[in-house]
Amino acid sequence: MDDTLVKKLAQTFVAEIDGIDLSHPPSDQTLHDLSHALMEHKVLVLRDQDLTTEQYARFGRSWSDSLRVDSFSEMHVPGFLDMNVVGNYGELFKDDGYRNGAAFWHTDCAAEPDPNATTMLYSIYTPVGLGLTVFADMEAAYEALDAKTQSEISELVVEHCYAGAMPILGGREDWEHELTPTTDQTKLNLPDPVERPLVRTHSVTNRKALYAPAGSGFNIPGMDFDSASTLMRKLKLFATDTRFCYQHKYQPGDLVMWDNSSTMHYAQPICAATGEHDRRLLYRMCPLGLPKHL
Repeated sequence: MDDTLVKKLAQTFVAEIDGIDLSHPPSDQTLHDLSHALMEHKVLVLRDQDLTTEQYARFGRSWSDSLRVDSFSEMHVPGFLDMNVVGNYGELFKDDGYRNGAAFWHTDCAAEPDPNATTMLYSIYTPVGLGLTVFADMEAAYEALDAKTQSEISELVVEHCYAGAMPILGGREDWEHELTPTTDQTKLNLPDPVERPLVRTHSVTNRKALYAPAGSGFNIPGMDFDSASTLMRKLKLFATDTRFCYQHKYQPGDLVMWDNSSTMHYAQPICAATGEHDRRLLYRMCPLGLPKHL
C-alpha cells in the first residue's frame, strides 16, 4: 500500500488509511493491501465512509467466506444475520447490560474454532467525546515483559469460553462491566470452549504476542484457579498500561477494523441516549479466519 495513504495513530500500532471509498466494490488489490496493512498495524481506521447497509455488508463478506452469526439474535441488524447493532438508543439499549456489555477488556471470537478473526465497526451516529473504544497492543506488551516472565508463561495453555459462561480468570476490575446477559437459548448457540497458547505466534507475521489475557480465559491446565487468576490479572494490568493503548474517538463515517489475534479492547461505558445529540449507533461484523486476500 502506498505509504502516503497510511498515517500511524499510536506509537506501536494503529493506522489511518486514506483514499479508499468502500461504497464501490473494492478491487482484489485493495483488499490485498488492506489485509496486509491490518496484519502490520493491527488496527485500521478508514474515515469518511458513506455506506448503505448493503455496501458495508458487501465489504465485510469480501473479507472472509465465513462471518460470525452472533448468538444474540435480538441485536442483529434486520435482514443481516452477520451484522449486529451496537449503540445506546432504542428499547434494547435502555438495558445497561446490552448497552455496555462490551465494557471490559476482552478479545472477540476467542472461543471460536479459529483464533484468527477480524472485527469491523461502522460508525453511523456518535456523540462527541463519548463511546470510545480502547485498544491494547498484545505484541508490544509481550515484548515489554521481562525475560523471566516470558520464560514462565511460554508453554502455558489457557482454556477460553464465551466470556459470560464461566467464572473468568482474573475477574473484573471495579470499573469493568458484566457481560451482556445470556438467555438459555443464547447459551445453546455458544461455541464450545477451546484451548489457546497464552503466548501465541501470529499466523501471518510469526511475531509472538500475549493472547487474550483477559475476558474469556477460565482455566490453565495444571494450575489451580487462584494461582491462574492471579497470573492472568497481572498480565492483563500490564498489557493494558497506557503505553500499549490507543483510544479511538469515533466520527460518523469511521470504519474501524482490528486483528483480534494481536489486540484486546474494551468499550467505554455510555449512558442511554437522551436525544439526537448523544445517540450512538454502530454496525458490527466479525469475519472469521484470516483475510482471504492475503
